[in-house]
Amino acid sequence: MKVQQKKQFSSFEKHSQKIFFFGSILVSFGILFVTVGGSWDITNHLLNKPETFFSLPHALMYSGVAITLIGVAISFIGYRNLHHFKNIFSLPLRIKFLGIALLTGAGPFDFVWHSNFGLDGLLSPPHFTLIIGMLFCSIGGMIGISRFLKLKSSKNFLLPYLLILGVLPVWLAGSGVISSLTLPFSNTDYFQFNPDETFAFVVATIAFPFLISFSALMASKISNFKPGIVTILGGLFLLIYGMTAIGPNFSMLESAEFYALNLIPFVISDLILSFGKSKRSSLLAGGILGSVFYMVYYPYVMYTYNEVLLGKLVSPSMIFHTYFEIMPQVIQFTIIPAIIMGIIAVYVANRFSKKISMY
Repeated sequence: MKVQQKKQFSSFEKHSQKIFFFGSILVSFGILFVTVGGSWDITNHLLNKPETFFSLPHALMYSGVAITLIGVAISFIGYRNLHHFKNIFSLPLRIKFLGIALLTGAGPFDFVWHSNFGLDGLLSPPHFTLIIGMLFCSIGGMIGISRFLKLKSSKNFLLPYLLILGVLPVWLAGSGVISSLTLPFSNTDYFQFNPDETFAFVVATIAFPFLISFSALMASKISNFKPGIVTILGGLFLLIYGMTAIGPNFSMLESAEFYALNLIPFVISDLILSFGKSKRSSLLAGGILGSVFYMVYYPYVMYTYNEVLLGKLVSPSMIFHTYFEIMPQVIQFTIIPAIIMGIIAVYVANRFSKKISMY
């Protein structure tokens, strides 16, 4: 009788873990929706398209918020029915709660802002609240997915590839935070929120290379260097960023082939990590990924460096030309710090992946 009860208890526990895991998947999937809508919204701002709260990018963003909210609720249901594994999933659940509180609060805040001030900038209070909420939710989803897979990955070769769905929203949300602090898209008729030019230059040079390397190395490390992880992760990021930042601007469609070449350093880094599996290999891959940040974040990163190097107005039709005009100077100033930040990210990713694995 006791053996049967133990089996039932064990089965119920595993079922609750799967419920929590499914909730984490929904959270990460929802944040993907939000980030795609957010990037599309930035492009619409740049193209000076009519802006209201009831726009397609906003609809995509807040559909993502709804999916994320459902995911958090499902995670909570799974967590409540856990017994021996509550300590494993308590941290990601708390982070999700914080993130969803910011996300759901950003919606009404954004509606009131648009109603009173019309067009809002990238760094407006409701937008920044939304971006920070995205970041917390994505981190909670990633940790939830990672901890579940740590319990199950040895039984299924394909399960570790779900880490991509956990890490990608973190990368995209982190990119949103950095972009809001570095792009000059925040001045409106009512408020002047554009960041200082020098501050933006320094933050972009440090943060973007770090984030690329950190995201790729963390996914590779947690998955125990599964081949293809970095390539798929990088490819999906490039696809999403290209579709939302390049696709809507018809004058830039011809540069899509150039942007696709950014997949090459991810493939090279993937091969280095998959076959090397050493500290030296990780450092080399981190340096490579950090060094190409100016290409990976084409085209909008150009606006940050243009503020300092040229300081001229750039119309949407001239983005491509201005980007390559300042490219030699940008690489001259940023290549060394970018490589250094990519290498530093390797150490941080290693420590972070260990923290995720610790219960």
